[in-house]
Amino acid sequence: MSSAPALNSSRPTLLARARQKTTPEDPRPAPSFIPFRFGPVLLTPVVLLVHGYHPFAGDAGIYVAGVRHILDPSLYPLNAAFPAAFTKLSIFPWTMAAVVHLSQLPLSWILLACHLLSILLFLAACQQLADRLFTSSSARWSSLLLAAACFTLPVAGTALFIMDPYVTARSFSTPLSLMAVAASIDRAWLRAILLLLLTALIHPLMAGYAVAFVILQALIASGRIRLAVGLCTAIIAVCGAAFAFAHRMKISPAYRQAVSLPPRSFLFLARWHWYEVLGLVLPLLLLALALRRFGPASRAGTLCLACLLTGTTSTATAAAFVPPVGPYLLVPLQLLRSFLLIYALGTVLSGAILAALVVRSRMAAISLVVLLFAGMFVAQRFAWAGSRHIEWPGASPANTYQQAFLWIRDQTPRDAVFAFNPRLDYLSEEDEQGFRAISLRDHLADDKDAGIAVVIPGLADRWALQRNAELNVDRMTDAQRGAVLAPLGATWLLLPPSAATELLCPWSNAAVKICRLTR
Repeated sequence: MSSAPALNSSRPTLLARARQKTTPEDPRPAPSFIPFRFGPVLLTPVVLLVHGYHPFAGDAGIYVAGVRHILDPSLYPLNAAFPAAFTKLSIFPWTMAAVVHLSQLPLSWILLACHLLSILLFLAACQQLADRLFTSSSARWSSLLLAAACFTLPVAGTALFIMDPYVTARSFSTPLSLMAVAASIDRAWLRAILLLLLTALIHPLMAGYAVAFVILQALIASGRIRLAVGLCTAIIAVCGAAFAFAHRMKISPAYRQAVSLPPRSFLFLARWHWYEVLGLVLPLLLLALALRRFGPASRAGTLCLACLLTGTTSTATAAAFVPPVGPYLLVPLQLLRSFLLIYALGTVLSGAILAALVVRSRMAAISLVVLLFAGMFVAQRFAWAGSRHIEWPGASPANTYQQAFLWIRDQTPRDAVFAFNPRLDYLSEEDEQGFRAISLRDHLADDKDAGIAVVIPGLADRWALQRNAELNVDRMTDAQRGAVLAPLGATWLLLPPSAATELLCPWSNAAVKICRLTR
């Protein structure tokens, strides 16, 4: 009877054997010249230099305009509902406004500081995960370096990056979600819950996906894989029931138009290009291979399986219950954006596998890392061809549209309301630079505002009325512009240089001319 415990103690358990299999050990261990704990601090300026910084572009234009409106409620007298929409859903813009108010520093410098902080937090979160998943120093460093190199990697066709080259609520919800996953690996449930609650206060939608992932990971880690699969099946069933119920709901033409615009094609899997769909399928296949390599009993294998369940559930649900023809009840959930967390975790897991493949050749490893950073740098220069790579606070912009927006800020009345081509934000060389955030002036709703109307359907009718009225503004006669746009509140125009007009246009450059619509 007494020999059984001794026999069992001398034999490694299945979990131990799996973990030994999954922790890539460097066959040539050597002391690290730079301690791993300093990695995030050292890589933060590298990430900034490689991936660039565009403080008023993309979704940052919406958030920054929201912060400006909190600081000065007199801004945006016509359409404040659009920039203020997200201020009702997140503490992020209110926190930013409070920092500006208390520090009395310019918002542009606060944004840069927050961007650097978000880089540091993201790298620190990846470091925490690498520490818990791998024992090899080369695997940990490889994971961290790959996360830094893939900082702005596009997430399939979701219109998201792993991390943005500007500051939004996701700049902090993503690192906090990764830290919550690390806490769940430690079974530090109180810490995980607090991190998820903070994430929910910053970005409720992304927090929902993080909560679902942590629950799945906890169930798998405790051996309740069938329960995890059952939970995913239940989620699909609930979404299917909601889809069936939504057939009875009436869809307004304005909302249908908002979700059907070309820039919103990411909402519907059926409208994705083949290479965007590959961005969903290929990571899931790689995760399946990694699961086989790591073993389901290991920490890394548990994460792989949780990613697979999350990815397949969201993909199946989006394919079946979010069709382009409607109904659109599930559209605001943007189900495929759950892949943001999968991509972020995938870079950490891939870094360790990469280390195992190239550990025999340090020169090959260094060359690969340099190529990754160089490739991302070149990609960013193509993506933001009309703007400076790093838009430092106070520096004169290279973007010709930004130059016009700054003239508007300095030379037009505070209550000026502009009308322009609603597709302006998506024109080449404009680089999605936010008009409201830079000019501090309002404008009639455009195609960028359609993204807000998709999430908050109550704004769809206002959006459609204004957007459709200015659709042909570049080709209208002056009389038509006055008759159609002035009643909606427009007082100034932003036109291309080739537009025919006899209105007073006090400023122009190679991209636009600024004209008075009313005296």
